[in-house]
Amino acid sequence: MTLPFLSRRSLLLAAAAAPAACSSPPPRVYTLATVPGRAATGRPVTASVAAVDIPKYLDRPQIVRRSGTVELGLDEFERWGEPLANMVQRALADDLAERLPAGSVVTTSRTLSGDESVTLELALGRFDPDPGGIVVLDAQWRVLRTAGGGPTTETDRITRRPTGDSTAAEVRAMSEALGELADHIARRLI
Repeated sequence: MTLPFLSRRSLLLAAAAAPAACSSPPPRVYTLATVPGRAATGRPVTASVAAVDIPKYLDRPQIVRRSGTVELGLDEFERWGEPLANMVQRALADDLAERLPAGSVVTTSRTLSGDESVTLELALGRFDPDPGGIVVLDAQWRVLRTAGGGPTTETDRITRRPTGDSTAAEVRAMSEALGELADHIARRLI
């Protein structure tokens, strides 16, 4: 059976337009930012931020939000720029470097200097917005000192309300919550 010329042409145009109609928007990619802090005075500290433990439900490229008591939501096109645990580790190290005395060195890997006086371990129980949009950071952290003294373990629950309804505002609130955690930790390190 032969299709008339007009039908064949219409079919070709429709086939060419189909991929454009089915294409999805490009993903928006986000990262946690360093939050400026006030540097303390005193002796410099050398510290290492060990690998960060995060809940498995957050261990995905998409940004996770709570949409109910037992329901999580995510948008396929709103993503983290790197694994969240790595990003938290890097941002926390940068935030601590802002807050510790001048000359302090904070790394995310013991291989850079190998002579840190302090190692920080961090486990997040939660780091996501609640159904009302408020960012909740539940953290347990431990300071291990190489020169005497036992480990110090503390917990923090920090909440931040984003300044707007956008994902960018939400990520800024997450960065601010991490900066506040760095304030608490820095006070224990000096």
